[in-house]
Amino acid sequence: MKWYMADLHIHSTLSPCGSLEMSPGRIVREAKEKGIHMIAVTDHNTCDNVLYAKRIGDKIGVQVIPGMELQTEEEVHLLAYFGTLDAVFSFRDVIYGYLPDVKNNPDYFGDQVIVDEDENVVGFEEKLLLNSLSLSFDACVRMVKDYQGFPIPAHVDRASYGVINQLGFIPDYLDLEAVEVSRALTPEQAVAKWPELRKYTIVSASDAHYPEDIGAVVTLFFMEEPSWWGFMQALKRGKEAVQVLHRSSNSLELGQDES
Repeated sequence: MKWYMADLHIHSTLSPCGSLEMSPGRIVREAKEKGIHMIAVTDHNTCDNVLYAKRIGDKIGVQVIPGMELQTEEEVHLLAYFGTLDAVFSFRDVIYGYLPDVKNNPDYFGDQVIVDEDENVVGFEEKLLLNSLSLSFDACVRMVKDYQGFPIPAHVDRASYGVINQLGFIPDYLDLEAVEVSRALTPEQAVAKWPELRKYTIVSASDAHYPEDIGAVVTLFFMEEPSWWGFMQALKRGKEAVQVLHRSSNSLELGQDES
């Protein structure tokens, strides 16, 4: 068992808010150069670039967890992770129908570009991905679980799109196991402000929209190898197997046996 470093909230060229530098290839190579073992490309309400990131990651030794970031009708952001490409694309095909049929305006919102592993532009998403789905937070959490995925409320400490601010609480009845705090706070700072977070496994990530932001904050997972199974098992073990690391304070030798 070793500590492995993960950045599980990254936006690609497909998110209109993401830089056009954030092709799947650039993301994976940037992660590799920074010593990150596992990443997730989590574009808003869709996942087309995950396919190409996964292909590149498999070639150069970076584990890519299929994922996306949903925006619920209450304007809550929810990270959704899946064990396979088939699962994430099947889920995408279902929720796409709940995305309003509003066309993107690239000049205002930004381009929504699908880029393959060879840096070729292979398509554009026409619907505006920054809209809210016509699905509640509760419904999104349950649907992710129905597709054998793992839901994690995103940046719960933020005033915008965080579940605590938008709903006023995190619903206990949804049996959520983990939450993400933004890179603005440490888990300790978040718990001091919201003691109810103590019951959850806390993760954090860069929420990168530009290459230089990848890995600014990572989560360390103690597992046998970077994988979906290892990720799931570490989350279930909680604090003993999950630690948040702001890179400037790195004191662990990553990928080494725990002493």
